[in-house]
Amino acid sequence: MKVKIVSVWNSAKPSMPTPARRRSLGGALAAAGVLVALLGTAAVPVSAAPGVPAPPSRARTVLNDVHTDLLFVDYADGHLGVRTRIGNGDEATFADPADVLVQLFDTDTSRLAVPDLPDYAFLGAPGEPMWMAPEIQDYALVWPGWSTEGVTPGTDVGFQLREVRGPGRVEVFASGPVGEPLRYFSSTDPAYRGREWPAMTHAHANWVFTALGRYTLTFEVTATPPGGTPVSSGPVELTWYVGGTSTADIPAATTSTILAPPPATSAAGTPIALTATVAPDGAAGWVEFLDGDTVLGSEPVAAGAAAFTVTGLTAGEHQLSARFVPTYTTDFTPSAAPAAAHRVIGGTASAPPSSSPSSSAAPSSSAAPSSSPTPSRTASPEATTTRPATSAAAPRTSSCAPTTRTSGVVISAGHADLAARMEGGRLVTRIKDGTGGGAPVWRAPADVVFHLGDAATSTVPVGPFDFLGGQGATVWQVPQTQKPGVPWLGWNTEEAGQSGGPVTWKLTGVDGPGTVAVFEYDAFGQPKIVFNSKDGLPDGLDVPLGTHAHGNWAFTKPGAYRLSFSHTLAGVTTTSVVTFAVGGTDPRSLLPRTTSTGCTDGRLPRTGTALAPLIATGAAMIAAGGVLVAVTYRRRRTT
Repeated sequence: MKVKIVSVWNSAKPSMPTPARRRSLGGALAAAGVLVALLGTAAVPVSAAPGVPAPPSRARTVLNDVHTDLLFVDYADGHLGVRTRIGNGDEATFADPADVLVQLFDTDTSRLAVPDLPDYAFLGAPGEPMWMAPEIQDYALVWPGWSTEGVTPGTDVGFQLREVRGPGRVEVFASGPVGEPLRYFSSTDPAYRGREWPAMTHAHANWVFTALGRYTLTFEVTATPPGGTPVSSGPVELTWYVGGTSTADIPAATTSTILAPPPATSAAGTPIALTATVAPDGAAGWVEFLDGDTVLGSEPVAAGAAAFTVTGLTAGEHQLSARFVPTYTTDFTPSAAPAAAHRVIGGTASAPPSSSPSSSAAPSSSAAPSSSPTPSRTASPEATTTRPATSAAAPRTSSCAPTTRTSGVVISAGHADLAARMEGGRLVTRIKDGTGGGAPVWRAPADVVFHLGDAATSTVPVGPFDFLGGQGATVWQVPQTQKPGVPWLGWNTEEAGQSGGPVTWKLTGVDGPGTVAVFEYDAFGQPKIVFNSKDGLPDGLDVPLGTHAHGNWAFTKPGAYRLSFSHTLAGVTTTSVVTFAVGGTDPRSLLPRTTSTGCTDGRLPRTGTALAPLIATGAAMIAAGGVLVAVTYRRRRTT
């Protein structure tokens, strides 16, 4: 039914309505209001609404062989959100952490023994079994990390491990600059329950579990802006399953549901209290209460039980029962309680059974807040080159002064990657600069100088480090784990396309005062060399598409270094030179330079083509034209 309220104004002019027209309009609006009220009343049934069923069960998203940032933090303008990022680059997707299950396969590569090394005694007794999701990507295992790349620069982000439930202990640690363990979180040691990271951090670590089975790790994330107060995410649960070799191996716990016996009879109109218990403890989901096949209502399970009050049952016999509907089929199986007979005495037998409205409805999901974009750092503009004007005339006093400008940027701290990517269908090498906040800036390698100052120095430890000069030698190092005051340089093939890989990455030359090595640490601090200029070049590494990794970049002497690299994909090769200023070397002295001359002679400024010859030529033409006009005029007078 439609209500039309335009007839009053069809003949009206664009002026204020008269009192009569206002009265007519008011009557029409009143009539429309009555109609709308009647329509609204007709839409609501007089009898009680049918029972609200439980939300449907769903399966979790299982992550077992992919890169993921389990805690991806967004914070801007006081709004804090925590999501799980799945995948890399533009292909990444996001999920609610509650909807994700992280599976660590039980394989020869994940199943390790606690080493007989004093620094790793926190993992247990030497030789005891443990299962590890490693800090360095293993493409057959899940690669979990966390990220504050969605946080406003200047904001500190805190991670607190509030609780761990599971069959064993949990330890999270990384490898430091010289291979030492850096403990982050521990389920047993209160000294390692919390840690802060600055904005624009993307980190990975070794996640160790000491027994097979299901674990729940509860974190709280806080964001503290400069001079402000912390904003909390509240509890964020991460669910893990350690074991199996595929998603199908994840078992769902078997549940049982018991309905407390209701009274055998009740008078018509008398409320009937129903209570159901669900085992095991911690089974998450809802209980539906039924009369035969009719859902009377549903309630969430809390502390292993759910209660519901039903009214309005018709006179006669009823079969009351309850069934458990799990939130996640990946976690628990459904179950049902046997029906219990109940008889309602009095009242009428014609009315259908009705129930009190459910006190809890299915929670609606809301999108996590996204971070506001922040301005990204850009390179200084390149100077335009001008040429000084020249003249055949007598020399004048000129104020020409050559000006030299530098372009590009110096990166002394923060996250950056040496990346192979496709631009316009062409393979190129770029520096992915994420140091400025917001969206990263893709730069040509020639426009970037990485500076390794005093904060980058470290001493070579005991062990197999002869390629760095041996024990006690000083090196300047970009570490595998992010360190304040030092660039955190990784390598990246996230933007190199979706097929045709891997990318062959080579170090083909080093121009500098010392040697250069790029290497990774394994879980127990032993070096795995990627490139080493000491024993000859080129050195190569095949990098799968979609990779984002970090390692150690070590320089044995201070000075200026230029490293020549190549990337090859599907037979196409691109080359680049990456510059490092190590130690006391001024990084700005290594930036690209352009020279321009701005010339003035007290009159108009001139750039590009010289103006003096043109002016002289023009003056001569004008004089010649004047002479010709004068001669012609005299001849006409004589004639």
